[in-house]
Amino acid sequence: MNPTLPATIVLALGCLTNSLASALEDPLWRKALAVAGSNTNWLPGLIITRTEVLQKGKVEGVHEVWRRSTMGTHGEVVTTTVKVLEDGKDVTAKEKKEMDAKNGPKKETLGGHPFDVNLQDRLSLKRTDQTKDISGRDCVGYEFDLRNTNGVTVKGTTWLEKETGWPAEIENMTINPPPERRFKRMATTTRYESSPEGRWQIKELTTTGTVSVMFIKADIRSTTTFSSYWQKPVRR
Repeated sequence: MNPTLPATIVLALGCLTNSLASALEDPLWRKALAVAGSNTNWLPGLIITRTEVLQKGKVEGVHEVWRRSTMGTHGEVVTTTVKVLEDGKDVTAKEKKEMDAKNGPKKETLGGHPFDVNLQDRLSLKRTDQTKDISGRDCVGYEFDLRNTNGVTVKGTTWLEKETGWPAEIENMTINPPPERRFKRMATTTRYESSPEGRWQIKELTTTGTVSVMFIKADIRSTTTFSSYWQKPVRR
């Protein structure tokens, strides 16, 4: 047996422990968790996704979907398609049934963002020297690495307001491996906002990537906006 192996393992475990501890001990990060955790029962009632397919930088097709979320009879979240546009043409009647079957009642799952308090034991965090102005907020960047139990790794940079820890943006977030095999490259940027009542909520998610279908490659650019928030009752 290599006599240096145990020492190497101890050193690796020590680095991981220090990384996790720094995430939980960072005062600004704790403030971010408090902001995010205070709004977990608010959900967007209207979700609009506009996806463009590009070939050599030229838009070849545009697909737009409008969905509404409501609470079901058993307390579950139900998503219903209200409008589908294909290159500006209304194809709702044709696609609604199939899309609603995919977006029907679902079991709740843990959030995938680094501010989820339930995921902190799988999060590695590094505060950077980078700063950025986001919607008038003076923000500092944190690089993060979130490891899922199924082997999926999520990486990116998140921006927090320097004084309050208010989470303003998650930039260039990548998922490895991608959620679908057809994606060869994918990165997302999520922007947050304050509601009129001061709640922290997601405003917009932008995705760029490259897909491959039947030996044909194309770039995609997708923007999803979230609005009309409603409060889901907390189960007791």
